[in-house]
Amino acid sequence: MEKEQGSPVPIVLIVEDHAPALAMVRLLLAKAFPGSRVEGVETAEQALEQCASLSPHVVVMDISLPGMDGIEATRRLKVLLPDSRVVMHSSHEEQIYRDAATLAGASAFVAKSQTFSDLVPAIAGLLPAIFGNGAGNG
Repeated sequence: MEKEQGSPVPIVLIVEDHAPALAMVRLLLAKAFPGSRVEGVETAEQALEQCASLSPHVVVMDISLPGMDGIEATRRLKVLLPDSRVVMHSSHEEQIYRDAATLAGASAFVAKSQTFSDLVPAIAGLLPAIFGNGAGNG
């Protein structure tokens, strides 16, 4: 995982095919986690390519994507980067999607209707497991 002169730098990759939603989530996370690196892509295939070079600590993954869906992308990502955490971020709020996300290896599930209240806390809750207590939060 990337480190900058001994100081951990959280790297977050957002996978969202709807450009305005991608821009909004990117801005939200950049403001919530100052000093972090927040990147975005629009497809699962792009995400897997980026993961190989970027090694994100957290991936915010939509389920409904063109081509490969977010569930399959999460399965593949966890093989490539088992230490990366995936937060499934979807408009599909039904339990079957939550269960599929968990089985694929997602650490958390945030409904898009709860983005502003739940996404930042979900990611913040994963950072101590990645960096240790108090690290990686700006």
